[in-house]
Amino acid sequence: MKLNLSIVALLGASVFTTNCQANLLGHALYNVVDQASNAAGARLGDEIYYGSSKQVRHRKRVKHRAKKRRTHRAPIVARMTDEKRIQKALTSLGFYKGKLDGEVNSFETRSAIKAMNVAYGISNNASLLPQVKDTLIYLGTLFEFDRALIASGNDRRTKGRKIQTALKIHGFYHDKVDGAIGRGTRACIANYKREKLNASGTALDFEEEYQLISTAKVMNDKNIDESIASLKQLSPAQGQVKQAAVQAAPAKQMPALKAYQLDNNVQAVQQKQVQPTVTHPVTSAAPQSAPTPQTANIAQ
Repeated sequence: MKLNLSIVALLGASVFTTNCQANLLGHALYNVVDQASNAAGARLGDEIYYGSSKQVRHRKRVKHRAKKRRTHRAPIVARMTDEKRIQKALTSLGFYKGKLDGEVNSFETRSAIKAMNVAYGISNNASLLPQVKDTLIYLGTLFEFDRALIASGNDRRTKGRKIQTALKIHGFYHDKVDGAIGRGTRACIANYKREKLNASGTALDFEEEYQLISTAKVMNDKNIDESIASLKQLSPAQGQVKQAAVQAAPAKQMPALKAYQLDNNVQAVQQKQVQPTVTHPVTSAAPQSAPTPQTANIAQ
């Protein structure tokens, strides 16, 4: 009897465990099916909203941008043309107050040209004579040199422009003034030191640099003064005065020439009076010329 009871208990326990396992397996399958259905629904919703799956993957892809190399670029310097040099000269002379845009035919520039022509007595219009144009272009270059020589700043680029401008005024540098002290500029420095300072080397100390820039400033100021003086001498009034002076010079010399001619005539008359006269036996007033053979025989 006891054996039968134990067998029944074991069978009941086994049945209970199998039921529990079946319930657990059912719950697990239900969870798996539920998760799969949710994932499938989410996937279907993404495809409906975004489109195909390829586009979704493409949107999620992260692109890594390559780092760009940093390159040193020289500062952009505005190109100086002849028109801008004319405007620069007019600005430095005090006749133009606009910006340097190269528009010579603008109202402001032509007004400045007319004001300069009237102030210097060149003309009463706003046109440029060829000589005036060349002088203004040269003055614009000189004023540009002056600005570079007196520029403030201790950076390498500013000091390089000063040295190159000074070497250009002295006649040792013929390239573009960019402020970069390279191989060509150092060769020009060596030539300057050899000819002007009786020294060698491709570098300048602070005293040599000061002497170079100060002497170049003096030379440039002298060139500016001479150019302005020549610009003032281009007026037609002064040209007429010079022409009148040239024409009046021979008129002043005419009385002296007449007096000189009169003196020569007086001297010739006096010489004729001093010459001895030989009296002829027949006519005593006629002077005797050189005797001929026939007259000599008659006299004998």
